[in-house]
Amino acid sequence: MAHLHSQFDDLLTLINVDPDVLAATRERLVLARRLAEQHPEGRTSYSSGSIPVRTHIQPHAGAVSDGDGGIILDRVQHPELGPDGEGEAPHTITDELVAFIGPKLRDPERTPFYPKARVCTSRRGLKIHFGAPVNGTDVTVDLIVALRRRDGRGLWIPDLEQAPGSAKAWSASDPQGHVELLTSGADALRRTRRCAIRILKAWNAQATKSGFSSHQLSVWAYEFVEPRMGLVSAVHTVLLKAALRLQRGESTKDPRSVSPDLKPLIPDADAERRLRVAADRLAKAIADPDDMDTVAEVLEYLFPKTMRERERAFSAASSPLSTTASLGLAGASLLIPKTRSWREDMAFEG
Repeated sequence: MAHLHSQFDDLLTLINVDPDVLAATRERLVLARRLAEQHPEGRTSYSSGSIPVRTHIQPHAGAVSDGDGGIILDRVQHPELGPDGEGEAPHTITDELVAFIGPKLRDPERTPFYPKARVCTSRRGLKIHFGAPVNGTDVTVDLIVALRRRDGRGLWIPDLEQAPGSAKAWSASDPQGHVELLTSGADALRRTRRCAIRILKAWNAQATKSGFSSHQLSVWAYEFVEPRMGLVSAVHTVLLKAALRLQRGESTKDPRSVSPDLKPLIPDADAERRLRVAADRLAKAIADPDDMDTVAEVLEYLFPKTMRERERAFSAASSPLSTTASLGLAGASLLIPKTRSWREDMAFEG
């Protein structure tokens, strides 16, 4: 295996989520969904985002690990809600769910129970704080309060910060459909795609201001990663093709044809430049994948925060390192002692 490819394998291990944090995120999301479904307003629930797709990465120190999902309301009971009704937003129902779930989480008669749990409203629905960090990471759950669309696939998602009756109070989305797409395909393709997404998310997180949403990176990976691609090639292809798309002024469509076009979080010209520079740097390493100095230089450029965290971990362990090792990722498994290897993590089904 070329040095560059082995370093990408080590990078995946380095950005793995602490298994205790990941397990707690999964468990708390399941608990929040179950409680929401017990409320008379709850029809059914779903999981979305990185947990069911398995593209989670280790949050930076002090960050929060979110479990994302939603509760789908019974439209029959509330024909006035949403664009298919009278346009009303679910403020009252959201408040009812907050008042219902909070006491149940704090109830000592239930197992598990969280005596310090707080449930509050968020822009899209509920934000659940369990008051029980796991290995220094606050593990929370976001539950969107949603409605099935009467015509067409997907859900109506509310924006509770908009004025009631505003045209912007609801938007169409298909989080369940996105999970289906990103978990589709042959085993090898799914594995390469989700590993590429994890690397891209780690790269995106290096900047002071992220240039792209995780969802946009995932959609690009869904579009551009093809069967029989290796991981390094897959990451480079996404960076390059996304840059070319922005350069041509083309939009990124929702692959489920439900949501509006996806846009970068920064101006398009800046986003295109960021993608192209990253693609060019990675191409330099691809051209000479066994040159340890070149590979180290490229990884230092693409993942500066991750490299600094690795250095601090090695310094804390007082491990003597050679100059080459101090620039590369050798021994990355030492950085997060409790984590699985990335191969174990990718094989884990939960």
